[in-house]
Amino acid sequence: MLRWKFARPLLIAFTTFMAATPFLGLGAISQPGLQQTMATACLFGALALTYDLLFGFTGLLSFGHALFFASGMYVTAILMATYQWNFFPAVIAAILVTAVLAFLVGAASLRTTGIAFAMVTLAFGQAGYVVISRDFGGFTHGEDGLAMNAEKVPSFFLGVMNTKYLFLMSLGVLVAIYLAAWWVTESSAGRVFAALRDNEQRVSVLGLNPNRFKLLSFVISASLAALIGAVMLVVGGVANPEYATSEVTIALLLMVILGGPVTRWGAVLGGIAYSVLSSRLTVLSDSTALDSAPKFISGPLSEPAFTLGLIFILIVMFAPGGISGAYYRARFKYINKGK
Repeated sequence: MLRWKFARPLLIAFTTFMAATPFLGLGAISQPGLQQTMATACLFGALALTYDLLFGFTGLLSFGHALFFASGMYVTAILMATYQWNFFPAVIAAILVTAVLAFLVGAASLRTTGIAFAMVTLAFGQAGYVVISRDFGGFTHGEDGLAMNAEKVPSFFLGVMNTKYLFLMSLGVLVAIYLAAWWVTESSAGRVFAALRDNEQRVSVLGLNPNRFKLLSFVISASLAALIGAVMLVVGGVANPEYATSEVTIALLLMVILGGPVTRWGAVLGGIAYSVLSSRLTVLSDSTALDSAPKFISGPLSEPAFTLGLIFILIVMFAPGGISGAYYRARFKYINKGK
């Protein structure tokens, strides 16, 4: 097993290779369809990492994280479609608006703790979904979604032949989010986040205000989610109210548990795996590959949600710490065996 000192150079080399692959025409990822799938997977990997900042590193179980993802998407789309802003200024404005929204939601939600906090964030998330889907202000186009104003997006992000640039942008956002998460979690504030997760009372005894640091974590994770939402708008081409539902937040929780909480790379890997599996299983269910199998097998397996649930159950049963937990246990055994 490779030592950690070799892991970082290998990770950098692998990321560079993935970025260059679409331009070199190597492998399946050179195909536009798979590039689109991988672009979406990279963004969900990054989004899972922002949720891990809140859940894994700070110990806050929120069911409203999708609200901030959708906020970044919709604010960007509205500014481009209604007010004719260019893409990059609209993204910056969307992050700022979402940061303010997260501050207000977090300040109200953090008056409670535990399950009550989770329920309050769920209520805020559902309220946001209702506002978007009902189109009260006439900005969101309701259930139909709000299409991206293509005239305000750089031309090299448009068209089937340019999906490689969408993949490259999504991969770049994933790297940027990872570096931001690394900087936050390794900072002094990040150490307080970890202390809050482990023992909030001890933090209070040290003279620190727990709610201030919880709110800081809440706002940071929401702002990063808004950036991902803005990029998802370009990748998908439309702001859809489904992105604001609590099901998205629950999916993020599953991604983090699948990959392993409190490990940055685990959350990313869990998000990418969940996204790719969801996409591929949907294709499988629409194909005839399972027609020859007995009905009691083909029936359940033709439902992507059943298969994903089965995979999740197996992970929880045989790898309680997720993919990253299984890796670290194997590494620990290998090191002890070598002594």
